[in-house]
Amino acid sequence: MTARDDLYLDLLKRSLLNCVYLDNELRIIYLRNCIGGSELFDSRVLHDIRRERAETYAEMTAGRADGRFLGRDIRNAGYSHTMIGRARLDMLHKCLDKVVVDGVPGDFVECGVWRGGSCIFMAGYLKVNPAEKRRIFVADSFDGLPAPSFEQDIGLDLSKVVYPELAVDDETVRENFRVYDLDSNAVVFVKGWFKDTLPQLQTCEIALLRLDGDLYESTMDSLEALYEKVSPGGIVIIDDYAIEQCRLAVEDYFARKSWDLPQMNKVDWTGVWFRKAA
Repeated sequence: MTARDDLYLDLLKRSLLNCVYLDNELRIIYLRNCIGGSELFDSRVLHDIRRERAETYAEMTAGRADGRFLGRDIRNAGYSHTMIGRARLDMLHKCLDKVVVDGVPGDFVECGVWRGGSCIFMAGYLKVNPAEKRRIFVADSFDGLPAPSFEQDIGLDLSKVVYPELAVDDETVRENFRVYDLDSNAVVFVKGWFKDTLPQLQTCEIALLRLDGDLYESTMDSLEALYEKVSPGGIVIIDDYAIEQCRLAVEDYFARKSWDLPQMNKVDWTGVWFRKAA
């Protein structure tokens, strides 16, 4: 990979995280507060938002590093195309490097894509590695998360009735790929609930599997359908390991199989990854 490729992928990460125009996100939040009556409008604040709201801007910047919303409020999800943060995006990059350098066969799969940022990065990665003939499976309901139906998920309702911000339709995600000029035949959209779609996924080998389903149900459905398709030496990334329901699903899956729980490599406060034994 050339220095130009490295610069491209770095700029792609910054763009997906909306770090380049972060001040405009803060302006929108400020104007929303003004409309709501919690702040008084001041043109000086609007035009010099970084300086006038320096502490808030610093919090937003830190949040883009570790994937946390401003004020821990999902309404402040802003306009980035990924919510995973720079640390997990960098780790995704490193994991892609690992499977490519080591020649691990198979496709890339993400279960739970939100606005598509992680998969868009995978597409950008393949663009600068044209010799890699792999597909990217973009799997999501594109209608938010299911309402809790498993006992383990009771009390964790992330459905679009409660969190409409998590429901992003497939055409929006497709358009996000087009914005970056990264739509191609290698990108395969898989629309529907995981329990219905993932068992039918048209791939025999997976080199990298990224799970971002939050719930016990979603995580278990993903593992049951896809884990045994992960190639030896392949990598599994779990985005929501800090969520008890997600972590329990991983532990229960391996216990049911009578397999040892893999050693998790921590990325940040919630992201982990591991390699499947060769």
